[in-house]
Amino acid sequence: MATPTLARRLKAGETLLTGWVQLADPLVAEAVAASGFPVVNIDCQHGYTGYEAMKANLFGVIAGGGTPIVRIPHGDFAFAARALDLGAEAIIAPMINSAADARRYVEAVKYPPVGERSWGPSRMTHVWGMDKDQWLKEANELQLALAMIETRAAVEAVDEIAAVEGIDGLFIGPADMSVSASQGAAMDPENDSVLKTMDAVAEACNRHGKYATGYAQSPKLADEYRKRGFRLISCGSDYRFICAGAAATLKQFGN
Repeated sequence: MATPTLARRLKAGETLLTGWVQLADPLVAEAVAASGFPVVNIDCQHGYTGYEAMKANLFGVIAGGGTPIVRIPHGDFAFAARALDLGAEAIIAPMINSAADARRYVEAVKYPPVGERSWGPSRMTHVWGMDKDQWLKEANELQLALAMIETRAAVEAVDEIAAVEGIDGLFIGPADMSVSASQGAAMDPENDSVLKTMDAVAEACNRHGKYATGYAQSPKLADEYRKRGFRLISCGSDYRFICAGAAATLKQFGN
């Protein structure tokens, strides 16, 4: 039997670093988890994984000792529910720009009375050792819904998004945030617009009792998140890990 850990660890006050998997090979996902990342996000928006590869990567993360979460394709909330049925402990939904977007998201990923998620947890009741009544009682709290804040529209509506029942946290996408804020002039994850978004997200999450989370392209950005009390910080991706490791090895061997 497995035990869900992410929601409980965040509730206990931990701050966790998250690996990021884009490649469609479960051995890569397993390696990222086995390297020590406690949580690994499977990226199905800009990564190279459809449903079957997501499923394989999810099992790879678990085999490596990590907790799997999934970023879904833009607007594909049915995909989110299927990922939860497989065992994802959180969903990251991109481009949530309004409270209305947030409510549509919640409808798909939370059971009544919060949402309208369809019943289908055969695997999860078995793996997590719950009967149907316990699952129905606890699943909404054990599987988290994180809404991405990555546009100017989302920042303007951030308080309303955070206030939506069933949204467990907000997740900053700094690359898209900088592109949106600059009207397409620059992709700069460390510019002032991103730092201001961090402040707005932290304030909204504190106000409504939600988790502030985000992606960090650099240690400097990760430190900025920590200063503001962010609890789940994604850092780097499998493709970049491979590139960096290969370059370091080549340098080490003297080429």
